[in-house]
Amino acid sequence: MPLKNEILTLMETERGRFFSGAALAEKFGVSRNAVWKAVNALKDEGHLITAVGKKGYMLSEQSDRLSAEAVRAALGKGFDDVKILICDEVDSTNNAAKRLLAEENLSRAVIIADRQLNGRGHSGREFYSPAGTGLYLSAVLRPDKPFHEAVMYTAAAAVAAARAIERTAGVSTQIKWINDLYLGGRKVCGILTEADTDFETGRVRSMVIGIGINVTTVSFPDEMADKAASLGINVPRCRLAAAVIAELYGIIDNQSDFMDEYRRRCFIIGREIGFSDGSRSFRGTVAGIGEGCELILDTDEGRFIFPHGEITDF
Repeated sequence: MPLKNEILTLMETERGRFFSGAALAEKFGVSRNAVWKAVNALKDEGHLITAVGKKGYMLSEQSDRLSAEAVRAALGKGFDDVKILICDEVDSTNNAAKRLLAEENLSRAVIIADRQLNGRGHSGREFYSPAGTGLYLSAVLRPDKPFHEAVMYTAAAAVAAARAIERTAGVSTQIKWINDLYLGGRKVCGILTEADTDFETGRVRSMVIGIGINVTTVSFPDEMADKAASLGINVPRCRLAAAVIAELYGIIDNQSDFMDEYRRRCFIIGREIGFSDGSRSFRGTVAGIGEGCELILDTDEGRFIFPHGEITDF
């Protein structure tokens, strides 16, 4: 590992603490000049490092540069097998994750980007992804489950993101079926799941779950201005990413029951909505969410249960 990465890992583990050049040189077995060069390289990359005579170097609490070292420091133990890749810019993290799957036989990996040039949401819609103000990540899974069981991972991702936001930012978000997160009536997080399915067996071989969170984004395109919002809290994105990763893989690894929490967070239960299953439009009241995360809708024509579809208004 390059010296600058080793220093960053140490500073991320103990943010707010000063490390003298002499102490860093002794710890890593290098010269103080090598330490100085490594610290300056980190500064050039955008990390906010304070240098004070006789005290040394300190990584500022306000530093929000994405790095694998920062994510790992916040993750803690139990996730050493998760490959973490950081990109300044990608077309979309889901596309990058699928390319990674094609190149490497990975079971767990996460791609995180500072900016997406072509971030995607449901039905091919754009997910606005400016640099520096959002968290855009995609997690790789290999569930090897029947498709109807693997669909639950989408709901799990919504609960994981809601928990991570609450843990790091201190705000409680609500879920709009099936996996958008809302705060104050506006969307702050979108989730897009894409699966590679073996049609002969009906089993999902691999899955990419993309999660986009508006953290401090202020300005949105006109067509999104009255629908989208951000958390509005300057939470370090690497800590938020680590929380999302821990919650998501934690739910999956432990096969924990999260549907009761999903229902508690789902604000459309009991609400009248417009709905489309892709071929027909419906209007009715949401009676509940099934065990397989199906939408249960009461209409004038009777009760319908939808495993997929889109809420068109609410």
